[in-house]
Amino acid sequence: MKKIKMFMGAVLCMNLLAVSGCDRAVQSAVVEEKDETDQKKEENKKTVQETVAEQVEAPETYRAIIQADLRSADREDKENPMKFTLTADAPVKVPDVDTICLKKVKRVAISEEEQNKIKDTFGKGQLMQEENNENEQAGTYTVDGLTYQYSYVKSEQESDVEELGFQIAKFIFDDCGDMTLASSEKKEREERFQNYIKAGSGKVSEKEAKEKVSGLVSGDWELFESSSKALTEGNTTLEKDDFIFERALDGIPVNYVREISLPVNEQALEWENEDGTLHEGQSEGWENEVLTMDFCSGTIQSFLHRNPIEASNVSDERLFLLPFDEVKDIFEKTITLQVMTEDKNRMIAVDGGSNYRYPSIDAQSAEITITKVQLGYMRMPDSEGSNTEAVLIPVWDFYGTWTSEEPEYKYGNGEDGLVMGDVTMDDAGVSLLTIDARDGSVIQRVQAGWAVSTGNN
Repeated sequence: MKKIKMFMGAVLCMNLLAVSGCDRAVQSAVVEEKDETDQKKEENKKTVQETVAEQVEAPETYRAIIQADLRSADREDKENPMKFTLTADAPVKVPDVDTICLKKVKRVAISEEEQNKIKDTFGKGQLMQEENNENEQAGTYTVDGLTYQYSYVKSEQESDVEELGFQIAKFIFDDCGDMTLASSEKKEREERFQNYIKAGSGKVSEKEAKEKVSGLVSGDWELFESSSKALTEGNTTLEKDDFIFERALDGIPVNYVREISLPVNEQALEWENEDGTLHEGQSEGWENEVLTMDFCSGTIQSFLHRNPIEASNVSDERLFLLPFDEVKDIFEKTITLQVMTEDKNRMIAVDGGSNYRYPSIDAQSAEITITKVQLGYMRMPDSEGSNTEAVLIPVWDFYGTWTSEEPEYKYGNGEDGLVMGDVTMDDAGVSLLTIDARDGSVIQRVQAGWAVSTGNN
């Protein structure tokens, strides 16, 4: 697949107000006193600050339809352009707060209190059958006829994952759908479904899930995404409810981004010297915090908390934030170009294991749908490059999905072809573009830095 080397620039135009000089004339040495009431009103007016919502002037819904024919010199099909379409009818989420300040954040360990709460709540007083494992505390619980696995992995090094999990031992088979199972697995699944019904209480609402999380994990949490789907086995159909949470700091969410949906960071891959010496890849920083809960017929199916953080203010200074209209313009100009630029700056991969990004430069069409736009925090490395401390900056994340119609790729003797067909990315928690809310800089999350600048830096 060819790489495209395109150099882009985008200039934001601003109307400059020219203030003309004023003629100066001395009329009198007598100064009239202002009315006391008017003076107080003026003083009060100066002290009243806009809320963040008033400052950014964002609409409740972002609506847009963009259609374009995209061409590139490196495209195989020179005659036919890529048919590009972007549609948006998405809610715009703005924190209901007065100010947003820079924050410092650091990694912390999962508390013993949280570990005990998880065991007591989901283990329901049953004894854990411990498993021998050097690197983690692990064991199984049998609750209401269901077998659960408990594990706590403590980070030994700065780059390690700190993780607490409690899940059905073979819950992956519950979501298998039409996948062919061995007869023993099928029987286990049927029995598990019946136990879900006996132990459960039906559908779990968003309010119930949020209340449960608040009682288990310290700090404030907002619901980022929830979804439901039907699971069927024979004549039994159950409803599965999934919940993704994001931490809120002083009412401002730390925008959730699904790690496994991001492409592999090129700098974290293995690399080879000219003499053939192979070096292991080094990950940058630490993975984002994750908190998810899944229920089946009201019974806990899985709980996961990974890499907790603790935040403090860098300063109490109120940050300037661009109006949403300017941010939206930057997004619309950039997203079109991003589809056609070189691999490392194009759209994210379909999964974490792909070294290629789609839509490919040779796609017949690419359709993007924006599902949500959210103002929140994003973690950035600090100036010292620490793996335990970072800063949080305010950003706009444009979440969405996309589908591209890919061409037939030739292989072998050139006569046979592999038809790619449609390639789709529809995971929740994937930001298609992140924009610094302060100056409009476009941020490539996978690179944890600024790759394209379209704002005034």
